[in-house]
Amino acid sequence: MSLKNAITATKAIETLENYSISDLIGVEINRFDIENPREIQIYSDEGFWRQILSGEENWECEFLLNNLNLSEHIARVPGLYFHKDSIHFRNIDNSQIEYVSDKWTHYTPQGKSQKVLSGIGTLKLPPNTNGWRIACVSHGSNSSLGIPVLISEEVWRYFKLKEGIRISHMKAKWVQMDINWASRFPSVRGIPKGYLKIDNPNQIKTKDDIFPTIYHPYTIMEYEKSGSLLYDFVYVTVDSSDSNYKNDIRLFLEEYKYLKDRNGKYLIEPFINEPLLNESDVMYSSPEELRQTNSSSVSHLFLLTERIKSESFNYFTIEKIKEFIDNYLELDDLKICSNEIIMSPNLWYQGKKLVDESANFLQECVKKNKVEELVDNLIKYGLNRE
Repeated sequence: MSLKNAITATKAIETLENYSISDLIGVEINRFDIENPREIQIYSDEGFWRQILSGEENWECEFLLNNLNLSEHIARVPGLYFHKDSIHFRNIDNSQIEYVSDKWTHYTPQGKSQKVLSGIGTLKLPPNTNGWRIACVSHGSNSSLGIPVLISEEVWRYFKLKEGIRISHMKAKWVQMDINWASRFPSVRGIPKGYLKIDNPNQIKTKDDIFPTIYHPYTIMEYEKSGSLLYDFVYVTVDSSDSNYKNDIRLFLEEYKYLKDRNGKYLIEPFINEPLLNESDVMYSSPEELRQTNSSSVSHLFLLTERIKSESFNYFTIEKIKEFIDNYLELDDLKICSNEIIMSPNLWYQGKKLVDESANFLQECVKKNKVEELVDNLIKYGLNRE
């Protein structure tokens, strides 16, 4: 089990935690009455995310945007593509290409995962019981890079919104999501969780034009390789102008899980409100299924993540992590890292050399069930380049 496999398994656990609550849309909290909110004009998707990720206080600011395309698909982690930590996953070696067909560039599972970890990958979420929807808008028509928007049922119906509709003007506040995205993971914790809230038809103007959008349905595949059980992301690039996209996606995913004798199976459904995969091809077709409990009153999410951890974070992985820490970190780095995963250094620090303290630290991480959080945090120190 390489460290890259452990990183991907960590991100799979983070993704499953987020997926399990992705259909829970709440709109009643975090309302503030600011008399004269700050207005910010935005000209590109990158410009928006640079503003959000800048560290400035942007909550309740009003953003002004023009010439956007709407998509019903939203990024796995909105803004991730523009986050500094995702840059390390951008460059994919040609060795990760399995073959190129007339429609697809087939990457290996590791190559697919690397693309998803760089910010590619989308979900289609259902409206909540009151009709509120999370969608996205984009200047470049790429949903993986787009800006999340929370739209009321009134606005959705008033404009008859749908995939690819052109929004010529938008004015909306940036408000906090009231769902707890996997905040225990340091890399995700550093990305503000919000959306532009649209609850009045006066906030937007639309045109009759429908433009093609690009989105990337993704899932997680469990498969065998060299006697090991591995977990990697799989995604498909979809052009909304392709009328046969559903059959194309099904065909690709059906073929992909058996290529190279992988004998894979998919864990989650990328189209939550209108399932795309056959029941026999996916373990969980909705977030609700992951939240359900079995006869022992344990959630399916817990059982699934425990299985991933048992396969991915073994003795060899811990030894490789220790080797990385001993070679690339200082004691002060280790203390900072401990704080970042919400574990006091007082639990393990004994005033000894790094090689001894790293052993104490890792022992405490195992005891406190913090290994996956540690792996996630060590990415910024270069763990994924090992």
